[in-house]
Amino acid sequence: MDKADVGVITIAIGHERYLRQAEILASSLRRNMPNLPFAIVTDSQRFEATAEFVIPPLADVPVGVVQKVHLDRYTPFKQTLFIDSDCIVTRPFWEELEQIRRFEFTPALERWTPADGHDEYLEDLSATLKMIGGSKFPKFNGGIYFFRNGHLSNDIFEGAREIHRDYRDYGIKAFDNSGPGEETVLALALAKLGVDDLYSDEGRLMRTPTGLKGKIAINPLGGGCTFERYDGLVSPAICHFAGPYLFSPEYRLAAYSLASNVPPDQIGPRIQAAAHVAAALERTQKFVRDKVRGAKKRMGYNTVR
Repeated sequence: MDKADVGVITIAIGHERYLRQAEILASSLRRNMPNLPFAIVTDSQRFEATAEFVIPPLADVPVGVVQKVHLDRYTPFKQTLFIDSDCIVTRPFWEELEQIRRFEFTPALERWTPADGHDEYLEDLSATLKMIGGSKFPKFNGGIYFFRNGHLSNDIFEGAREIHRDYRDYGIKAFDNSGPGEETVLALALAKLGVDDLYSDEGRLMRTPTGLKGKIAINPLGGGCTFERYDGLVSPAICHFAGPYLFSPEYRLAAYSLASNVPPDQIGPRIQAAAHVAAALERTQKFVRDKVRGAKKRMGYNTVR
C-alpha cells in the first residue's frame, strides 16, 4: 500500500472542546497509525506541530455537521479517511484500511432500511425515496467516511450538497443550526445514485456505543476496545464517543492514558475516581443546558431555520 496517497482528515472549528477532542484523536492516531498523514480543518493555529496539513474553514459554509459534505473541497489527499474529532483510535487498523480502500466512496455501513421503513430524520422515508428514485436507504454512523478522488465521489458530494440546500423539500428534519445531518443527505445521495456496494466492517473499524450494555473496555495504547451494544458485541479499532458517550469516564481515562502512556488498567484509583466525578458533572451540565435550550426553543428563541 502506498501510504503517501492516503491520509486522515478531521474537523475541529470553534469551541475549545472540539479542539481538545481533535488533539486527543491526533494523539491516538499518532500512537497507533504513526505513518498515516493527518490533516485538520480548523480555525486554530495550535495544530501546526501535530498535523501535516492545517486547513482553514470555508467562508461560505456554516459551522456544523454540514462541514462534512464539503470534505471533497477540503482534503489534500488522493484517498481520504475522515474520522470525527470525538473518536479515539485504540489499535492499528491497516488491514481495515486496506479493505475500505477498495471503494471509491463509503461509510461503514450498518444496515439497509427498506423503502417502507422509517428513519427518525425523515418525515416520510417512502415519499423521499420515491422523490429521488431510490429503492432503499443506507444507515450508518458519520464517525468515518472513506473516499478517493473520482467521478462517483464528486457526484455523491455534489448530490448531498444539493439535497442539503433544499432539505425541507425532501422532508428532512434539521439536526443542528446548519440544517440536516450529513448522514441523512449523504445517504440520500447514495440512494439517488443507486450506490449499494458499501463497506461493511462487521464492527472492526469504527463503532459508536449506541445502546451500550455495560462498560466500554478500551486501551488506546494499542490494546483496542470492546463493548456490547444493541446489536451485539463489537471490537472496533476506532471508538466513536458521539453524543452522551463523550461524557463517559472511559473517554476521559482513555485521554489520560494517551497523555501519560499508562494503560487504563494501571491508572490509580484517585485518577479513576476523579474521571467518574468529572464525567458525572459534565453530564449534569449538559442536561441543564439541553433543558434551557429546549425551553428557549418552545418560547420562540434559538429556532433552527
